[in-house]
Amino acid sequence: MSYGAFMGLFDQHLLPSTSTLTLSLPGSLPAFLILLLSLITGPLLDAHLHRYLSATGFTLTTLAYVALSFTCGAGLYGQGTYWAILLCFLLAGLGQACFFVASSQNATQWFPHRRFIAIGITSAGAAVGGILYPLAIRFLVGKHAFPTGIRIFAALVGGTGLLAAIFGRANPAVSPRPLGPLRSTTTWLDPTALRSGAFLAYAAGVACIFGGFFALPFFVTNWAQNKTLGVTQDIVGGDGELPTAEGPSGFRSYWFLIILNGSSAVGRVAGSWVAMRVGDPLVTQAGFCVLTALLAVVMWPLAGNTTTAVAFSVLYGVFGGGVLGLVASVVADLIPGERKDCVGQWTGMLFLACAAPALVGPLTGGALYARYGENAVGWFTGGALLAAAACMGLGVWLVKQEKRRVMREKEIGAEV
Repeated sequence: MSYGAFMGLFDQHLLPSTSTLTLSLPGSLPAFLILLLSLITGPLLDAHLHRYLSATGFTLTTLAYVALSFTCGAGLYGQGTYWAILLCFLLAGLGQACFFVASSQNATQWFPHRRFIAIGITSAGAAVGGILYPLAIRFLVGKHAFPTGIRIFAALVGGTGLLAAIFGRANPAVSPRPLGPLRSTTTWLDPTALRSGAFLAYAAGVACIFGGFFALPFFVTNWAQNKTLGVTQDIVGGDGELPTAEGPSGFRSYWFLIILNGSSAVGRVAGSWVAMRVGDPLVTQAGFCVLTALLAVVMWPLAGNTTTAVAFSVLYGVFGGGVLGLVASVVADLIPGERKDCVGQWTGMLFLACAAPALVGPLTGGALYARYGENAVGWFTGGALLAAAACMGLGVWLVKQEKRRVMREKEIGAEV
């Protein structure tokens, strides 16, 4: 969700002649790689290979952002090199993939009896990064110009990655699941999951989420500027001066992204608390999908002033945080008791199904934005989230059917 900060920077300053659709690719490509490689990282985490993955992720992400600092010359207007920027974000995606599944899997291992809240707090870390990283990018690039600013940013990213590499480890009380032969399909794909109708329905729902949800945050700064809800600042190279462009409110457009991400942190924890109270994270997540869809379809197009736009950003962040923060909790809840050592494997399989939608979704949003405007992005996101809610509703029904079947089998066994 932090790519919105880069998106505005590239669109307005470094790559002004590049189409919106083309600029969406550096943001969607890392998401695609993160989800695609979850199929590999999940079983590796089940085997307690956390330290190796964290060290690899730290190295790749740091190198990616250091390399990014060399892709835009002196950081002046129009000096961006698109293909080099794309390669840097590809490398960043490879590094981020090493951390993605590990965060929720660690929370499940260390806090099995409070896993909803633990996963929610862990997931909120991503939203906190969504606040701090865009602010850091804007400040550092504005103060030091793009090359130096991004190098300092790379040091910040590397520092947090190093902490994860040092402290991120498996719970020694949980027995590792031995990694099978690398060429064996069952090492990466659990047949039990493929036979679970509820899991497959849920995977389809999460694929819809990843296909549609992130299109809207990508364009929130453009939306605010086009509707004259905020003021866009062009970042000029290195003298520390930012133009004070005049606008109807004086409210900076990128703050809408900051507010959205900050509210998402609250929503991820609050959503986990609601799921714990309801007792069913799948039902809770489906409800959040419907609420978030209504915001995208109705409130996004109708926001006519800065106050309502801020309110939209807060509400979309809170309810959207509930949607995103419950994914790992639902997966852990769907896994049968005898397969609880396969949390990483099932999570990896789920995210594999989301990889292609995560790549195509923002590109589709970019095409809709270029052709029909920002309202079409909201309708696209809302439609995807409603489809996700329908798939989750099917999953709830299938879970209940499975429970009834198990109860009938127990009753028959008792009679015999």
